[in-house]
Amino acid sequence: MPQAASDWPALAAVRPQRIVSLNLCTDQILLQLVDPARIAALSRLAQRPDSSMLAQAARGIPVVKGSAEEVLALQPDLVLVGTHTTLHTTQMLRHFGIPVLAVPGADSFADAQAQILLVARSTGDEAQGQQLVQRMQAAQQRLAASVAGESPDAAQRPAAALYAVNGHSAGVGTIYDDMLTLAGWRNATADAGVQRYGYLPLERLVAQTPRMLLLPRYDHNARGAQRPLEHPVLAQLDIQRLELPSRMTICGGPWNIAAAEQLAQARRASVGAYSDSVTP
Repeated sequence: MPQAASDWPALAAVRPQRIVSLNLCTDQILLQLVDPARIAALSRLAQRPDSSMLAQAARGIPVVKGSAEEVLALQPDLVLVGTHTTLHTTQMLRHFGIPVLAVPGADSFADAQAQILLVARSTGDEAQGQQLVQRMQAAQQRLAASVAGESPDAAQRPAAALYAVNGHSAGVGTIYDDMLTLAGWRNATADAGVQRYGYLPLERLVAQTPRMLLLPRYDHNARGAQRPLEHPVLAQLDIQRLELPSRMTICGGPWNIAAAEQLAQARRASVGAYSDSVTP
């Protein structure tokens, strides 16, 4: 979980003007908060539409591979990194006195919002960060209210599961779990006992009788989303399939709520409102 925004001290009276991001998720947070003129560079994934929801907004901003040498050449006054940014790079930057903020990944909607507030504090854009989080929370509350009006207790909800190549799935403690729950589904992978991201054996998946399989779609490999369905057991089952672009779930942000809205629409199309499918 990201550290509290209050844990990041004020950098200076003047907001950073040459910010570098070396992580796809901090790229996208930065693009939502900061004037592009203050961004010295983004990661090399920032302009890839198969990876970033804000690839178009990133065009025209320099990108870097992430070596310490190329970052130092940009003379940044703040560098945003993720937990997987190379230790050598972060150590080298700090050795030369460059302020570096390491932003942990987001495993929930709350984590994603904490990320935004943390980055906003570091860049001096706290008002923009608060506004973005408030918009996300409002969208989340609207969908939750809509689902609550249709839903019986959680145990009676239809089951759905992420099912990717090689049986990769997402259980408790993931953005997918938050999205499915908000959309009115029961996460079959969580019910099967999977914590976070892991392997879900086919027999355990089938035992949960999912109504829908959520298939991540990678634009550079369109066929990849359908590959899990090639197993003869799954091919014979009457299970709804929904392909969701992977860029909507790689990082936390408003697009997670949009993905949950798609999941809610898929549930309604599949089983109707709960009041229509549950016997009084």
